[in-house]
Amino acid sequence: MAASPPLRIGKYSVIRLLGAGATSDVYLAQDDNFSVVAIKQFRNASSSEWHRKMFLTEVDLGKRIHHKNIVHVMDADLSEKSGAFLVMEYANGISLDQHEYADNLLPINRVLSIIEQVAGALRYAAGIGIVHRDVKPANIILMPDGTAKLTDFGCAVPTNRLGSVVAGSLAYMSPEQLAGEPLDQRADIYALGAVLYRLLTGKNTFEEDSNFDARVAIMNFPITPIEHYRKGLPEDLIAAIGKMMSKDAADRYTDWDEFIQAFGNIAHKIKMSDHDLDMSRGFSLPTQAIISEYMEEDRHFSRSGFSRSTVPESFGA
Repeated sequence: MAASPPLRIGKYSVIRLLGAGATSDVYLAQDDNFSVVAIKQFRNASSSEWHRKMFLTEVDLGKRIHHKNIVHVMDADLSEKSGAFLVMEYANGISLDQHEYADNLLPINRVLSIIEQVAGALRYAAGIGIVHRDVKPANIILMPDGTAKLTDFGCAVPTNRLGSVVAGSLAYMSPEQLAGEPLDQRADIYALGAVLYRLLTGKNTFEEDSNFDARVAIMNFPITPIEHYRKGLPEDLIAAIGKMMSKDAADRYTDWDEFIQAFGNIAHKIKMSDHDLDMSRGFSLPTQAIISEYMEEDRHFSRSGFSRSTVPESFGA
């Protein structure tokens, strides 16, 4: 049985557990002025030198970063006996790992908005010389008003510098990150492409039986075509995902400015479309194929010139 949450952490009164990760727990808490915050406390069992460096990185960056789409770090204490902790703004939303499975995908326009917002946050990070290194659905919080907030800069490294170890989440790691090479913003562009793929399909770009096989696939093989999991997506959106996730960083978008401009045009075109791209969301592949064929016939019918302007005035009278 899981241990009960502590009553207090430092000067903060704990209200309830919000979530638990591999090395830390996150609590909802309030200070003596009743301001509500989130506290991320590292377990003492995870207090290795590497984890300590990650903690210090997250505290340092969190206090320096001020962006509407990034969770802000407000306070920290390394000396707490029950475990070092940091205090963050309470982002009262849901993490996107709750929408990363095929039976609970978000509408496509919501996904596009999230990607645009997170790209803006990562452009800001790149502007101060930071590569996040752990962009994934679990590190993106969707607020009730539709605002997306990026969190967890514990794995972040300075641009073009090596981290002390290879870190991140395998399904979202670029080949150069997996190889332990110095990174720039194109590694995060790759990761955001993998997030986009997952939020649209409910699947990772590689569905391998083991981490070893996944590593081999990331380093050597093209991603599974997105059409294998979801039919009917616009070709320019598919092409953008492919470009984001090119094996060679030189073949990706050069930087966040280029990506944001290109993706913004694609998103606008999709949002202005008359066709429901969510029609096949949640259906099996055979059913998606039937729906996609129907939609293509509908598009052809629309392009054929049949419209109210060509209908005799007596029609329906």
